[in-house]
Amino acid sequence: MTRALAVLGTASDVGKSLVATGLCRLLADAGFDVAPYKAQNMANQAGVTPEGLEMPRAQILQAAACRLAPHVDMGPVLLKPVSSTGAEVVVLGKAMGVQEARAYFTDRQPLRDVALEALDRLRARHSVIVLEGAGSPVELNLMTRDFVNLVPAERAGAALILVADIDRGGVFAQVLGTLELLPPADRARVLGIVVNRFRGDPELFEDGVRILEERSGVPVLALLPYVDHRLDEEDRPFRIPVDEPAPPGLLKVGALLYPRLANTEDLAPLLAEPDLHLTWITDPQRVEGLDLLILPGSKATTGDLVHLTAAGLTEAIRAAHAKGTWCLGFCGGYQMLGMELRDEGRSEGGPALFPGLGLLPIATEFLPGKITRPTDTLSRWPAEGLPLAGYEIHRGQSHTVAPGGEALAEGGAELGWRQGRAAGGYLHGLLASDAWRAAFLNEIRRDRGFPELPEQSFDLLDVRIQRWAAHLKRHLRPGAWDRVLGADKA
Repeated sequence: MTRALAVLGTASDVGKSLVATGLCRLLADAGFDVAPYKAQNMANQAGVTPEGLEMPRAQILQAAACRLAPHVDMGPVLLKPVSSTGAEVVVLGKAMGVQEARAYFTDRQPLRDVALEALDRLRARHSVIVLEGAGSPVELNLMTRDFVNLVPAERAGAALILVADIDRGGVFAQVLGTLELLPPADRARVLGIVVNRFRGDPELFEDGVRILEERSGVPVLALLPYVDHRLDEEDRPFRIPVDEPAPPGLLKVGALLYPRLANTEDLAPLLAEPDLHLTWITDPQRVEGLDLLILPGSKATTGDLVHLTAAGLTEAIRAAHAKGTWCLGFCGGYQMLGMELRDEGRSEGGPALFPGLGLLPIATEFLPGKITRPTDTLSRWPAEGLPLAGYEIHRGQSHTVAPGGEALAEGGAELGWRQGRAAGGYLHGLLASDAWRAAFLNEIRRDRGFPELPEQSFDLLDVRIQRWAAHLKRHLRPGAWDRVLGADKA
């Protein structure tokens, strides 16, 4: 049988995805043919495979850690929340429409079968599988319907690693309560515990480690200090401050934080810029005076624009733009910058017709089909001919409705447009082009009276993965890695 490890958590957002990512890289470095897997993912952080199919960013990251191309079998079912009770269902890379939670939970057997068949295919192709769970594996009211945690782990014969987040408090209750509620057969397969996001002197938690090990009967494999890893996280937007004022002398950059935010890894390359302060924006009063405002992607573009309007942010954006603030929109954010959004099928969480911010001479219509594809093109602005590579993942299609402006890249308004101090496009990964990012930010620097800077290099993804894996390995406790490999060889 294919060997497997299952990384489960005491709750959502405890760091399962990144622990699994680190294990994937360490096993790959040790010479194993390893692949990641998560039966069902609920997140608006998605990407595109080389075949043009949609899948979760977390498993794309884990595939990169395994030095593999991403494949939809690694993340066969993806739920992308559109409202508080509804989500778009993506199965093996293809959108199947929006379902309300009540309908989704009525009969999950077909999706369970799809997910387990994908696991079987992965096990046939690879010698080791690192599975990731979802939320807690012991939600007692959900366990009979849960096919993301214990069911695939049992099918693969996986040893279990339990991840807890000490930063949120109550780590003993997290760990011991979860172990107590596991069914006996699953409890017997627990390999060890990872205590994540520790802050402070680790020697001061040695008593805590001893207590956990004595009470649980299994070892603590690692006490992982909190670190700024700069990697995608499934359950949260990109980690930057919220509504934080910029120190004097820095470019003031804000990114709107709306309810159905998506693909926030677009912001990560900005961290390479030494003269820039980046914060999320939720307060209309924080918009005034920004040098650059970014509108990230959204899974419910119209619904999020309605939210911005109700919060007073749309007027604040227009006022700031009129006073000189630059605006850059990605995907849904690009659509918001236009004149109107037309959504007859009501796929975007809002009314059938809603006015945009009016900063770009484009309009967007949301159609039944969904565009998901890798994209390579050349820039037209702010410099001609720069190579751009990334992916598109959007339902809306945009076109110009008034004269003015220019194309951001080859492809016209269908890919991106710019007018005055507003620009946007559908290409995720635009800022990852060091040359394009330098040209764009130098436009803003000149306009806002800052000195131009040379091109800055953002850490390549593989460098960040390797750094995170080294962090994990460095903080494994004595005997932990041998225990992992021993379970793998069992």
